[in-house]
Amino acid sequence: MTETYLLGGYTKRINKGIASIQFDAATQSFSNYQAIAPLNNPTWVTTSKDNTYLFAIDKEELGGLVVFKQEDTNNNYTRLTACHATEIPGCHISYHEPSGAVYVSNYHQGSVDIYCFENETLTFIEQVKHSGCSVHANQQSPHVHMTHFNADETQLYVCDLGTDSVVLYTILADGTLEKTDTVSVPAGTGPRHITFHPALNIAYVIGELANTVSVFTVADNGHLTLIQTIATTPKEYTETSAGAAIRVTNDGRFLYTSTRFHNIITAYTIQTDGTLTLLQQINTGGDIPRDFILNASQEYLLVPHQDSDKITVLQRNAQTGLLSNIGRSATAPECVNIVPVHA
Repeated sequence: MTETYLLGGYTKRINKGIASIQFDAATQSFSNYQAIAPLNNPTWVTTSKDNTYLFAIDKEELGGLVVFKQEDTNNNYTRLTACHATEIPGCHISYHEPSGAVYVSNYHQGSVDIYCFENETLTFIEQVKHSGCSVHANQQSPHVHMTHFNADETQLYVCDLGTDSVVLYTILADGTLEKTDTVSVPAGTGPRHITFHPALNIAYVIGELANTVSVFTVADNGHLTLIQTIATTPKEYTETSAGAAIRVTNDGRFLYTSTRFHNIITAYTIQTDGTLTLLQQINTGGDIPRDFILNASQEYLLVPHQDSDKITVLQRNAQTGLLSNIGRSATAPECVNIVPVHA
């Protein structure tokens, strides 16, 4: 069955905005790359659970969001509403359907920017600013990089690369946030993204600056306790590298991360207690793998490359977790975000 993916990216060179592409797992091939909408640097996109609405980062005179509505099953979208309210655009979007809140991680302004999407209209609510710094040259101020809901979407985890912390908020009925906890990671980690184990009370945070994965237990109240830190790059590699994306398989047996500049995917075996054991490091076949995704069957990793303008395919052995580069790719200019359109 053909799978459809939305592509977000920069528009500094040849990309024009949001695009889509199809992948056929049976033939290991891509097809039907098409532009969806022209936008200025839509570096992150996300959809509503039923795919009706598409949210995208955008910048006009101010930074903000644009919402599109899917018109048919042929991946045609109509621009519906927009709101530009911040000095600098964000880098990540989480849509909270119960309240209509849209949370934008604003790296440069060190904040969670809250919008409300109601009656197909987008409005700005508030900017929740962080404070603090840490030890790395890139940590002179807060840098909010990602938000992630807990399982029942009553809490919001916020990765702050600049302050070496993961901040936990309670989501109130109107979508506004109430801070309930802050957990620090080792100085210089630079927490970028967080993900959760599908069955265990375990969270994983990728450190962009230290090139590590931090493993946490998750308490009933959402509090995180650090139990392991493991490297994403080889000890002998001393050149520039930066951790990026992190994914756990649906069966909870394996975890994968991407590292830019060194251009690798690192695979780990997940032990019964949720801790990690290094399994493999494999070249991605391109430059700057900022994001990646497991396809619907989890047989393949689809890896966009920001600088080499292509998506490569890594085949995955579901039993061993090992990856192999099968030499398949598709053109995708300046792509830094890949999101499935759920069937």
